[in-house]
Amino acid sequence: MASDTTLYIACALLAGALLGGVFVLLWARSKQAQLAADRSSALREAETRATEIADTRAALDEARAENARLETRLEAERRHAEDKLKTLTEAREALTHQFKTLSQEILEEKSRAFTEQNKASLEPLINPLREHIGRFEKQVREAYDQENRQRSALAEQVRLLEQSNKAIAEDATNLANALRGESKTQGNWGEMILETVLERSGLEKGVQYETQFAATTEDGNRQLPDAVVHLPEQRSIVVDAKVSLTAYLRVHEAEDETTRRAALADHVASVRRHLKGLSAKNYQNIDRIETLDYVFMFIPSEAAYVEALRGDFDLQREALGANIALVSPTTLMPMLRAIANLWKLQQQEENAAEIANKAGALYDKFVGFVDDLDKLGRAMDTANKAFDSARNKLVSGRGNIVRRSEQLKKMGANTSKSIGAAWTRQAELGADAEDALESPEDDSGNDNDDAGSTP
Repeated sequence: MASDTTLYIACALLAGALLGGVFVLLWARSKQAQLAADRSSALREAETRATEIADTRAALDEARAENARLETRLEAERRHAEDKLKTLTEAREALTHQFKTLSQEILEEKSRAFTEQNKASLEPLINPLREHIGRFEKQVREAYDQENRQRSALAEQVRLLEQSNKAIAEDATNLANALRGESKTQGNWGEMILETVLERSGLEKGVQYETQFAATTEDGNRQLPDAVVHLPEQRSIVVDAKVSLTAYLRVHEAEDETTRRAALADHVASVRRHLKGLSAKNYQNIDRIETLDYVFMFIPSEAAYVEALRGDFDLQREALGANIALVSPTTLMPMLRAIANLWKLQQQEENAAEIANKAGALYDKFVGFVDDLDKLGRAMDTANKAFDSARNKLVSGRGNIVRRSEQLKKMGANTSKSIGAAWTRQAELGADAEDALESPEDDSGNDNDDAGSTP
């Protein structure tokens, strides 16, 4: 029983082992088949990959060959472009040089024409201006020279004045001895001395002073002052000659001091009477003239004048109190010279004012002249622009008028004259310049087309 069981178990184990082996064999065969299928698939894929690699290598070789061809073509095109660029650069440099030369010639020609035109246009304006300035400078120089001469001559005039006054005083003394006792004659002599002093003072008679001036005072009294000296600004001074020689001569002829003092008192009294008589005439109230506050009482004899003041120091104060100034040839002459200098100064001021007015008018005219120059410059700029525009139409571009005209002439147009060589040369240069400016664009366009058609 036990053996049967063991046999049974053994059989079962053997059967199980067999079945297991069968199953393992079947599984192994299935796996082998699967592996064979996978191997076949891998082989096919490898063949496909090998074919693709071969195709890729062929394409790569072809691409490399194409790349070599393209590099060769690109190098050739690059060298061609460099040659074109070099040619274009040389053409541009040559054209630039020609343009510079032509522009320099045109500029020099226009500058010469402009200079000649300006010179011809401005000379009629500048010459009068130059003449006015020259005259103005001459007038100013003459005025200053005259003033300097007057100043330098002043010392000489004072010296001559001293000599003249001394001579007048001596003549007066000598003549007084001759006119002893004649009142009318003494009066005429005094007027003559006054006339001489006025003539030597440098004043102009009838303009700057008048003698025997007839006038009427405010109260209707007719007055005849010996002289009226006019000052600038319509002011005047009245000078009346009063001669007191009779008592004065007795002063010098007196043999003792008592007689001399008595004669001197008579001389002072005579001068005082003349003062009162002159004060009563009221020369300050003359209608025809605008006098100063003082009237000048002229004593022709210098010695008599000094002796009267020496005899009574209050005589001058009394005279001034009556609006009268005592004067002698020595004191009157400087005053008249001063008045003459006032007239000269006024004349110089008037000349200076006239010079200033003329200078102002000259300046205004010069300003107008500058404005006219500005207008002329603007007009010339406009004319130059119009000239350049018209000239460009004649000589610029392939179809410029000068070139077309020459072409018509070459085609057989009946002409009797020829355009200047300079114009035809500029027309040809203008056409060549436009061709040179347009050719780079055409060349670059052709290159682009060639490059685009390259396989």
